[in-house]
Amino acid sequence: MERFYGSFEYLLDAKGRIILPARLRGPFETKRALVSGYIDRCLAIWTPEQFNQHLLAKAEAMESHGVEGRNLARTLSALSSEVEIDGQWRLTIPGNLRDYAGLAPEKPVMVIGALNRIELWQTELWAQRMAPSLESLANGTSPLFSDPTETPAPAANGGGAL
Repeated sequence: MERFYGSFEYLLDAKGRIILPARLRGPFETKRALVSGYIDRCLAIWTPEQFNQHLLAKAEAMESHGVEGRNLARTLSALSSEVEIDGQWRLTIPGNLRDYAGLAPEKPVMVIGALNRIELWQTELWAQRMAPSLESLANGTSPLFSDPTETPAPAANGGGAL
C-alpha cells in the first residue's frame, strides 16, 4: 500500500481547486480520488481503494448500530465526493466539503501526507492542532519516541524516605 508523507502549502483557487503535490501523485494515476470530511475538521483525499478499505467498510458496519450508526453512515456519505484530477493535477473540492473544513478560495491550504491518506487543512487550524505535538516532539516528551518496555527510573529523593 502506498504511503503519503510531507507537508505543502498551496492556495485554493477561485474555483475551489487545489494542486496535488508531485510527491503525492503516484497512487492517483487513474486521475480519480475521493474527498471526504474527516476527523478534526480537515478533509481527507483517498485513492478509491483506500476509501473502500478505510471508510466505506466502516460506514457500512455502522449502519447496523441503530439510528446513531445509520446517521453517522449517512453523514460520512454526504461528506464524501468522487472527484477527477485534471491535467494540471488539480482537484475541485466541492462547496459542502470546503465549508466543513473552513477552506476559502484564494486562501492558503495545508496539504499533508498522512500515511494512508492526504489531508487538507485550513492553515490556522493546522498550526493550532499541531502546536502541542510539535512542542512535545521538540522537548523530547513525545510518546512517539518513548520505549513502552522501559520502566521509569526511581525519583531521586536524597537517599531516604519522604
